[in-house]
This record gives sequence, C-alpha cells and structure tokens, in this order.
Amino acid sequence: MTEKRKFYGMRNDYMFHAVLQKNEEVLRNLLATLLEMDETDIASCHIENPIELGKEIEGKECILDVKLTLNNAKIINIELQVYKQTYWVERSLLYWARAFDSLKSGEDYSKLLPMYHIGILDFTLFEEHPKFMGKYQLMDVEDQFLYSDKLCIKVLDLTQLDAAKKQANINKKLVKWASIFKAETLEELEQLANGEEVFEKMVVTMKKLSEDEKIRMQCEAREDYERCLLSEFNAGKREGEEIGEQRGRAMGEEIGEKRGKDETEKKLVQHLMQSMKLSETDAKKMLGL
Repeated sequence: MTEKRKFYGMRNDYMFHAVLQKNEEVLRNLLATLLEMDETDIASCHIENPIELGKEIEGKECILDVKLTLNNAKIINIELQVYKQTYWVERSLLYWARAFDSLKSGEDYSKLLPMYHIGILDFTLFEEHPKFMGKYQLMDVEDQFLYSDKLCIKVLDLTQLDAAKKQANINKKLVKWASIFKAETLEELEQLANGEEVFEKMVVTMKKLSEDEKIRMQCEAREDYERCLLSEFNAGKREGEEIGEQRGRAMGEEIGEKRGKDETEKKLVQHLMQSMKLSETDAKKMLGL
C-alpha cells in the first residue's frame, strides 16, 4: 500500500514561492486580487528574486518573500507569515524603505517607483483593530489628505476569514484566495478550485511540484523552521510570564512591607503627640524620621 504524501499548501512559504514562480497565471490572479485591479491591466509582472527550486535555501532563517516588478512601474513585495511576529510592523517598514530606495546613481527622484508591501498573515496584527484587509498609506491625520501614493502597505489577515464571509460587500475574490491559503488538505483545495480554471491550474502546479522529492524536502525544512520559531516564542513567553509573576510577588511584598512600616510610624507619631503634647515635627524628630 502506497503511503499517502503529506500535503504542503499555500501557507508553506516555499510552496507559495514555487507556485507563483512556476505559474504566472496564478501570480497575475493573486496580484490583481490583492491590488484590487483588473487582471487585464497587468501587462507584465517579473519576479526579481526567483529561487532555484529544490535547492536548499541558504540560511533557513531567511524570509521567503516574493519581490516583483509590475508593469515596469511598481515594486511589489509579498510576504507570507504563518506565526505571529512581534516586530512585523517595524520589519515591513524596513523592507519597504529598502525596496523603495531603487534609484541608480545619477537618476532623479522622479524615477522612484511606488512600493507596495503586502503581508499575508495568519495572525491578527492589531488586536485592538482586527481587519480582514487593511490598507495603510502616508496621509494627513486630520483630513486624510494623501502625502504620497508611492507608499502602500496592505495586510490580509487570514484569521478574519470567517468574519469576512458574513460581510455583505466583501471582495469575493479576496475571500476565495484567503480560503485557498487556509486549505488544510489537497481534497479541500480541489473542492475550492472546482470550476475555476486558474485555481484548477494552481492545483496541477502544486501536484507537480510535490512530486519532486527535493522540493518536498525544502517544504518540510521550512515547516520545521517555523515550528522551531513557534516553540522558541512560546518558551520565551512562558519564561517572561514566570519572571513577571516572581517580580510581581516580590514587588507586592515590598509594597506591603513599606505600607506596614508607614502605618506603624504614623501610629507612633500620633501616640507621642498625644502623650507628650509634642508637635508632629518634634515627634518625628524624636523617632528619627
């Protein structure tokens, strides 16, 4: 009996990068959906950081983002993150700044291309402001006047998919793509793809990629790395909570001790003032306070 192969879906960043690299039709559809534009308006899209499929990634700690140029007029950086990253906001700004600095020596500022950083996250970035798709740009805080259209950061929160499905005016293409990312099995993915050519072609591409043992090994290596990150994060969180509890207890004891001492001194001062008819200042001097 043939052993069933493990399924590597689109939340595996190696498979994600490989699919977009191998199937331009899928790439165009995803770009059009994320950027809210007609697919026919995409004249060209070129991945600037292709990987050699099957070859081990140098430094498993690297981020397998997809950087590309759209219509020779925009720089797009797509990053997939499954586990919560504490400093994702700061890192996204750093990535944006690095990519935006695209001028060659001697070129003037008019040559700067707009830069879009798109995060596909399986965690909520702002707990106090959960949103299925967030769009962030530089603008005046009072009247929202746009400072520049050359910066845009978009965040797709996959954890908000169920809530998004209940919204009346939600982008159905975006919901479909989020569902594709959340698919846990090949069967679930095939059901989602049924009847839609671009997604059926994506499934075919994923199956072909999965037949390559070297690619499967890299997908597994990326999952191992992500699991290690999560374990380290949880261990650090538990350690921090334990230290916080210990410090809290110590601080509580210290505060309690101080309050007790203050109350005792206060009673002694009052006793001397009453029994010896002293002023509060003289009573405190007598007690060395």
